[in-house]
Amino acid sequence: MTGVREDGAEFRRPIDLTDLSRFRRIGGIGPAYEVIAISGDRVSAQMIDSDETFDYPLADAELDPAP
Repeated sequence: MTGVREDGAEFRRPIDLTDLSRFRRIGGIGPAYEVIAISGDRVSAQMIDSDETFDYPLADAELDPAP
């Protein structure tokens, strides 16, 4: 087949701060966190277990699965 091109891509999961999609797990196996704000290409997040806040790339957060 000519003219057909396939690129591998991961599924992005949009973040809606008003529903459960705001809860994620780092890398699918890491600790759970809650996205508390989105600012451009970064998110502010808070760890569920420790209440520690951190800055995280939006693209990475969209790839992280729900806990």
